[in-house]
Amino acid sequence: MNDLVAAPDLAVGSEIKGPVREMTIERIEWYDSAMLSSASGELRRVGSNIHTDEEYAKSQGLSAIIADGMISTNWLSTMMVRQFRMDYVESGELRTKFIKPIYLGQTVHVLGRVLSVDRLDNGDTEYKLDVWCEDEEGVKLTDGDAKVVAKQS
Repeated sequence: MNDLVAAPDLAVGSEIKGPVREMTIERIEWYDSAMLSSASGELRRVGSNIHTDEEYAKSQGLSAIIADGMISTNWLSTMMVRQFRMDYVESGELRTKFIKPIYLGQTVHVLGRVLSVDRLDNGDTEYKLDVWCEDEEGVKLTDGDAKVVAKQS
């Protein structure tokens, strides 16, 4: 985290970067199984669906297995936590829209850009950001916006 800019030093137009990750079957299966297991209270594996079964995904009109959209949303949230730390956990907001599927084997880049910086009356700073995930060719896969209030140091 040494390469992060402290939140108060971010200006309009500043870019932030999150993780760069390859979408693997382990990530997809872990996410789906973890959600199902958590909901049921016991370890359970997900059955065939567009996230776990290539044949089924193709029968639904997809060219291959796709990741659950919440994986990219979680990676965007990770970027925000790394940048804004507890301020994001305590006051952050994140909205996402899945605009293109993320296929098994794709490399995903998690990015953000500061849209506005507003100093509040109490000395805190409110940041609004454009956030997104894109593939290795710069095609947007997930689009979103985020807001966080950074407390005065």
